[in-house]
Amino acid sequence: MLSKTNNIDSLNTPYNWPVVGTLLFLTGIAGIPAMFGIAMVVLGILGFTAESSFISSIHFSMPGAMFVHGGAGVLFFLTMPFQFSPKIRIKNPKRHKLAGRIAVISGCIMAISGVWMHNVLSPESQGIRYSILIMTSIAICSSFLIALWHVIKGNIKVHQFWMARAVAIVLAAITPLFIDILILILFSNFDVIFKMLTHFQYDYGRLLGIVINLSIVEIMMRKKQLKRLT
Repeated sequence: MLSKTNNIDSLNTPYNWPVVGTLLFLTGIAGIPAMFGIAMVVLGILGFTAESSFISSIHFSMPGAMFVHGGAGVLFFLTMPFQFSPKIRIKNPKRHKLAGRIAVISGCIMAISGVWMHNVLSPESQGIRYSILIMTSIAICSSFLIALWHVIKGNIKVHQFWMARAVAIVLAAITPLFIDILILILFSNFDVIFKMLTHFQYDYGRLLGIVINLSIVEIMMRKKQLKRLT
């Protein structure tokens, strides 16, 4: 009887592909280049210098940062988006739990190793941008740990909300790319304003991305809660 009920629930539950597809696209912006970056570093180490000339030579002297940060990013890209599919969650709960553990661990590793990558690629930059990066890394790890705590306690809805918040903070590294494009389109002909906005984006882009992404998540969650009440 329970099996029949689960089958009915699985049939009636949506895949939620708009959200899953959007997350695949956004995480893929960093995840797919990370795959190629790791491959290029491996080729460089093996002596294929022509193929590896597409990336910075710093990665070959300190490949650990690329392997750890890039590898975690690839795992996050391959697992996290599908955690937001209710159908996959109900149809294969064991897979959901395993992928969730991989996503949380890789997300935290990616956040922490992001500071390492910054120190490798731009060790001279230790100002506001660096401070915001550290703050972001702490926020990502904290959000994932809070989400993990709630799922252990059986608070599934609260767990889902904190997972959404954690992913929103992770994607704050991607959001500035779209803001940069918007600034380029709207203000490229206004030199003073364009330089001012570009400088602001360089220092505060990630923080602005957090504010934008969390605002979107909070609005979506509030709408979801109101929909349940009506």
